[in-house]
Amino acid sequence: MLRKELTFFKTAFALLTLICVLQIATYSQMKSDSTIKEEKKVQTTITYCNLELSEGWKLANLNFTSLYSFSVNERGEVVDIKKIRDDFIGEEAVKACVSAWKISGFPDKSLFAVYFIWKHGQGWVRQEISGKGFKQVMYMDGVGVNKAADETEKKVKP
Repeated sequence: MLRKELTFFKTAFALLTLICVLQIATYSQMKSDSTIKEEKKVQTTITYCNLELSEGWKLANLNFTSLYSFSVNERGEVVDIKKIRDDFIGEEAVKACVSAWKISGFPDKSLFAVYFIWKHGQGWVRQEISGKGFKQVMYMDGVGVNKAADETEKKVKP
């Protein structure tokens, strides 16, 4: 009789363990499915900022990076643009360009940064935007440099 009871308890314990494992697996799958549904698709409308530099700065032997931060609202519109480091471009020019961007799929007030990189003799070489879970880099070649003036200068030199 003791053996029958022991066998019964072993079988009951095994069934309870199996039921618990199945419930945990089902819960994990449901949680995984709800997480996937909550994720928003990231969509961007970002244009290259053709920022003007004065001729004096273009002729100077300058290499620099200008840095701005901004947030996006629940509709993905850029808001709260702030200068972090910029001695050459100007806030108004940057704000005019960046305010037209749209980055959706992120929570309201998500913070981003944008770098504008200038290299002497090459012009604008890179525009880099980054935020939590997001990075976009645009590489340029000779943007903002007056190539015709460079060629004339080479021909004039003996």
